[in-house]
Amino acid sequence: MQSRKKARTCPSWRMLAVLALFSCSAPDLPHSTGTTQSASHNADWSIFTLGPNDRVHLVVMGYPEISGPPEGLRISPDGTLGVPLAGAVPIQGMMPKDAALAIKAALAKSLRNPDVTLAVIEYESRLFHVLGAIENPGPKTFNRPTTALEAASQGGKLRPGARRAQSVIIRRHNQEDIEVIPFNMETPGNNGYVQIRPGDMIFIPRTGADRFQEEATPYLQGIGLTLAQIASLALAYDRLYNDD
Repeated sequence: MQSRKKARTCPSWRMLAVLALFSCSAPDLPHSTGTTQSASHNADWSIFTLGPNDRVHLVVMGYPEISGPPEGLRISPDGTLGVPLAGAVPIQGMMPKDAALAIKAALAKSLRNPDVTLAVIEYESRLFHVLGAIENPGPKTFNRPTTALEAASQGGKLRPGARRAQSVIIRRHNQEDIEVIPFNMETPGNNGYVQIRPGDMIFIPRTGADRFQEEATPYLQGIGLTLAQIASLALAYDRLYNDD
């Protein structure tokens, strides 16, 4: 009896996919451009110093004409606060209680032992950005220690296709040192509770490099990143997130 020759079969697309998975190197992850590692889970009130455009409520006991209006006063772009009888008092970089002492010292030249209190209404200088697959992207303010998860929630609901597990914090230390801190919104782990800092950008991806550049470039340029640095970040996202 003539033996039957076994037909040669072609590998299925599933098998090819498995082979490709093991034969190709893993895609590059979004990476930092410097060596600084600043992720911290400890609440840090020291970052909440006063800065330009912050809105404060000034009260000088017994002197309503010197005290600020109920809606508050804005700190000038040069970091000073205009106070009657005291002039422009530099308070940028101070904690509110220290700023009150500085104003008191300035008023003491005209008043006897003035009683001054200063409270923050809005930290306009303490901005971070939420971008990507989020309902209300853009700049946000914060006035207390805030985790990455809490910050992301300020952007509202996630949009369809949001890749919550592949979110990142982009933090610029200087022109050459940009730190990328990944965190998973589904199973946060430690990085979901990293404390954000002023200037941080939280990005929740949904597609590849084109969408990243479209949504993130204006903000990244605003914090001083070059187009080359942005393109490098976009390429990393393209390799990691693009389904095509």
